[in-house]
Amino acid sequence: MAASDVLVILLSAISLYTDLRWKKIYNKVLFPFALAGIIMQSYFHGLKGLAEGVAGFATGLLLLFIPFVMRQMGAGDVKLLATIGLLKGPQFTMLVFCGAALAGGLMSGVLLCRRGRLFSSLYAFAYVTLARLTRVPIPYAFTPLERAAPGESIPFGVAVFAGLITAYLFSGLQR
Repeated sequence: MAASDVLVILLSAISLYTDLRWKKIYNKVLFPFALAGIIMQSYFHGLKGLAEGVAGFATGLLLLFIPFVMRQMGAGDVKLLATIGLLKGPQFTMLVFCGAALAGGLMSGVLLCRRGRLFSSLYAFAYVTLARLTRVPIPYAFTPLERAAPGESIPFGVAVFAGLITAYLFSGLQR
């Protein structure tokens, strides 16, 4: 197991804990790992490794930028995926993102089922999507992408951790 694997697993485990405990992923956790990623990429792989790390960082940022701008995700989640990208590169980051998206979708579906809101949420999503595609105005009161009420949000750090496990299963612990 490479040093970057150890660091990314440790980073994800700490972020999982803080996200579950305090619903936050802290900069004081992320920044040392990001710095370690820059140093490791440069030392072990030179400028090519640093470029791959920066590409992974940008991949992580860009993949979660729209949900962050739409206030559907916290900045810590975005920075977590970007830091994973810095440590492991863009391809691995894409695998983590895909696994996290699946896990987050499943977690959201379970939460909506438990609240009895799965079908109304799917209807609202379909309505807004169809209205946007056909350019029909959407009534102001009808906005399904509103802030979750207390207890109705999912900690995306859990989904990222699940995505990380998925990425390792599909990549076979390769760099």
